[in-house]
Amino acid sequence: MSSGGRTVLVTGATGFVGSAVTCALLEAGHDVVGLVRSPGKARGLVVAGARVAVGDMRDPESYLPLVDDADAVVHAAQLTPAGRVTASKVRRLNAANTLMTGALARRCLRDGKRFVYTGGCFVYGDHGADWIDESTPLSPSPMGEGDAAEIRKLRELHESGLDSVVISPGFVYGPGSTFKDVFYESARRGRLRCPGPGTNHWSCVHVDDLAAAYALALTGAPAGAEYAVVDDAPLPLRSMLDRLAAAVGGTKVGKAPPAAVRLLAGRPAAESLLTSYRVRNAKARRELGWAPRYATVDEGLPPTLDALREGGEFSRHGGG
Repeated sequence: MSSGGRTVLVTGATGFVGSAVTCALLEAGHDVVGLVRSPGKARGLVVAGARVAVGDMRDPESYLPLVDDADAVVHAAQLTPAGRVTASKVRRLNAANTLMTGALARRCLRDGKRFVYTGGCFVYGDHGADWIDESTPLSPSPMGEGDAAEIRKLRELHESGLDSVVISPGFVYGPGSTFKDVFYESARRGRLRCPGPGTNHWSCVHVDDLAAAYALALTGAPAGAEYAVVDDAPLPLRSMLDRLAAAVGGTKVGKAPPAAVRLLAGRPAAESLLTSYRVRNAKARRELGWAPRYATVDEGLPPTLDALREGGEFSRHGGG
């Protein structure tokens, strides 16, 4: 570990975001302990230089001792629903996520350690064509309700002394498992469908640009800061999907009427997919000195697709 480096516990370290964050922190000279559910999936982290610890997010005693040996915690672990999303399923998963976030945050508060939380832009809800930034009140879409509740609690804990930072990314893309399985493979097979008319805006961010923001925030953000991390150019959802389909090979994007999306995906997922969020990144640029390498989806898609065609899970790291 280089001079000034910290020992950082990263939860969800084999996930799409967590593995990118792990590698960005290693590159910045930090000593990283990656918390994983299965050591079999952590080989890429070990090769990159991280240490690995096994824990269960439903069992605080399996991971809280790791906080004692760390200087900071980056919390990127989160249970997400599989299959059709129902309100009861979301509530169950949110309860498990709340257990882990609360346990980690309280331990960091007790020990005076920095706690970096991963939120998401769904916490702001639907604002149509209006711009959103960190001053926008939390009014979450259904899939953002859990994160919004966590952010409100972290704000309270910050008032009690917690050294907290919140990173809320837009739609995260890049050559990793989530984007690959849900979007790339659907486009490659001609099965990509746009929910609704696709006029709602999404703010996006390449996973490597997002990871860079975490590395900067770990040491450069003031306590209590919250950052929306997105690229420079929000796109209508249909436009984004058309770009992906064209880049993959000219397949056409089909239509999925909102009623069909609600039936197949479940109401919470459907309402969130139809959310419009045009988000500014000025605060992250100003306070962290962060700037996206891929300022637009048009810039980020070509290297993403090149890596996927070559069989890579990530453009610079080995998680998945």
